Amino acid sequence: MSAPLTAYIDMEFAGIYGTHQRMQIPIEIGVVLHDPASDALAFAGKPFRADVDVELWKNILNNVGKRVDATRRVFNLADTARTQPFEHRFHLNAIGARRALGAIAAVNADLRLFMQALNSRNIGTLVFFARQREMDAFRQARVRTDGFLTRDLQQEITHAMQLKEQISLDRMSLIIGFGITSIAIQSAHFSYTIPRQYRYVIKPHKAIGDAARMFLVDKEFSQKKHEIQGGIEEHILQYEKAREGAKTRQDTAQPGIPVERDSGGNSSSCGKQPF
Repeated sequence: MSAPLTAYIDMEFAGIYGTHQRMQIPIEIGVVLHDPASDALAFAGKPFRADVDVELWKNILNNVGKRVDATRRVFNLADTARTQPFEHRFHLNAIGARRALGAIAAVNADLRLFMQALNSRNIGTLVFFARQREMDAFRQARVRTDGFLTRDLQQEITHAMQLKEQISLDRMSLIIGFGITSIAIQSAHFSYTIPRQYRYVIKPHKAIGDAARMFLVDKEFSQKKHEIQGGIEEHILQYEKAREGAKTRQDTAQPGIPVERDSGGNSSSCGKQPF
């Protein structure tokens, strides 16, 4: 029997418009399956659809992966071309809240079916990067993860490097030299061909793209550990210099205004039982 596969899983989330992020809904899931015997990859993913308006934040990063700004977009999850301007004063009423709960329930059912189908692939390990949101979503969707080995790459890197702050997937991607060509995903030492049907959807901050980044981060950190540890140490020095420079500029321009501290977490921005 072939060795169990490792599944690298990422989910993207959005806030229900009018709830000021108090109600969240999964909007897509992406999975990279790695076969350790053949070193081959397979890809899977699903965008979730529901008739509900959501607001999605996108971080704007500088050259060391620090968030310097963000954009916000409001669109309908059933028809993403239906957009509208963001109104801060808009609050979802009781009827809208009930509809939103129905939309969340429908997405949870779709998530459960997706994971049940994925389980037919002989998966032994689930890998996440900052897994708390995905695990919470799985619990809400009644997706079973007991009986599988679950890993959190962010926690593993933080522990191995004895970091004071967790490091984000964006920053780890810079450190390993992650890149995408028209036919492959690649890092400093590894390259894997992208199946034709996924070549236009694998990109950072999309679920399948982030799952691909996670896979290469894991590959580099496990097989080129000494080089990547040195890269992390150098990156942290550059990151701290950039942060101190930003703090100095802000203190000079607007004394007394505190500078936001970057936790290093992910942007929206972890007998065998079945899923």
